[in-house]
Amino acid sequence: MSICADKDWTMDLVADDPNKPDKENFTFKNIRVVNGILTGRAYDAKGNYSDLRGSCVTFGPVAQMTFVFTALNDKSEYVDIVLLGGGFPVPDEQPRFTGRFEVFKRASAAKAVAGTGFDEGDTGTGTGMQAMMTRRNRT
Repeated sequence: MSICADKDWTMDLVADDPNKPDKENFTFKNIRVVNGILTGRAYDAKGNYSDLRGSCVTFGPVAQMTFVFTALNDKSEYVDIVLLGGGFPVPDEQPRFTGRFEVFKRASAAKAVAGTGFDEGDTGTGTGMQAMMTRRNRT
């Protein structure tokens, strides 16, 4: 299966700062990749969501991937979270993502309701896995 397939992802974000939350989980749903451009929605653990955008470009069995979304932090400030990394196949499992993230002062005009405990300037690691889903025929 192509890593850049239209499949959902679950992402665990872990900040480098030990004073930040241990881990925050986001689910990227309604993923569509057309000509390397990725779109969808980023959901926080409470089910709040924001628009998701990014890219996915394959290089043989691996892919360079970016995910960008806006979230509302604990201080009620909008921040943009940018993940950059690689997607790779795992035998007998769903493809995985490993990379880094950084949180920026909101640069986009996107509305957000997904929440995060991260603040501007925070960095950390991001790992995720494509979620199993069944394909439905679209009419």
